[in-house]
Amino acid sequence: MTPKVKTFLERLFSTVVLLSLLGAAVGFNEPAGYAVLICLFCNLTTVEWHNMLRSRAETTSRPLALAAGLVYPWLMAAGVLFNDEWFNGLFQFAPVALGCLVFYALACFFCELIRMDYKGRTGAQALASVGTGLLAFVYPVWLFAFALAALGSEYAVYSLLWLILVTKMSDIWAYVCGVLTGGRFISRRFSPTVSPKKTWEGIIGSLIITTLVAWLISGMADFRAFLGQPGEFCGLAVYTSPVFFLVLMPVLFVLSVAGDLAGSLIKRGLEVKDSGSLLPGIGGIFDLIDSPAFTVSFAVAVLGIL
Repeated sequence: MTPKVKTFLERLFSTVVLLSLLGAAVGFNEPAGYAVLICLFCNLTTVEWHNMLRSRAETTSRPLALAAGLVYPWLMAAGVLFNDEWFNGLFQFAPVALGCLVFYALACFFCELIRMDYKGRTGAQALASVGTGLLAFVYPVWLFAFALAALGSEYAVYSLLWLILVTKMSDIWAYVCGVLTGGRFISRRFSPTVSPKKTWEGIIGSLIITTLVAWLISGMADFRAFLGQPGEFCGLAVYTSPVFFLVLMPVLFVLSVAGDLAGSLIKRGLEVKDSGSLLPGIGGIFDLIDSPAFTVSFAVAVLGIL
């Protein structure tokens, strides 16, 4: 088995594990199980962020980011699952999510102001620490936690699983197309600095194949039953309409690629090769949810506005 085939199989295996876990939790009609999985993914990513910062001897932003990343997903999951009982139906996902982000940002600034006055830190050090601390919470934990917003609707959960599947397919097909045709027609790399292995042939081929496969999956009879009748919130009409595949599908694809590149940018900035070693061929949970963090949060935001 060649190294490229081995890498492809490892990536495929890790992606199948992710989708199988989420799909099983929903298939057995256990919203709590789905929520626990999302929270665990966020928590494991937080720990990986903590370890990457520790490898760079960055101490100021680690404790705050670690605490927020470990607590926030469970807080949001409890709010959605027990809204009627605990909050008398007053819990609203988006306002609470934004409020938590505001409080976290204020805490980051207050911590660095104190360190500048009493710990002798320079303005440049404090500013860098504020930025790193914010990023360690926002990406991908805060963004990916928007997947919890789908807990209020069974149709929305299955739609979200479809979205995560499409997002991960785009990465797999980009790798396959890049290995098969990369560099043969376009010599310049797609992202020569952030991710030198990505090719234009891989990106273009992935866009075409992912769009076709996404259309086929959304048209399957069994999947139609899961998503409900057209016109439902997050329902089938959204995914099978020509407007979606002509406009939103390319947008989601671009976001998927950008999310993956954002993860590469962070690892290059921190000078680490992998975020972790939990998943073969990928690295850590950070590398597994980096691109879904972009597409999931975007989809929830757009559907919330509409």
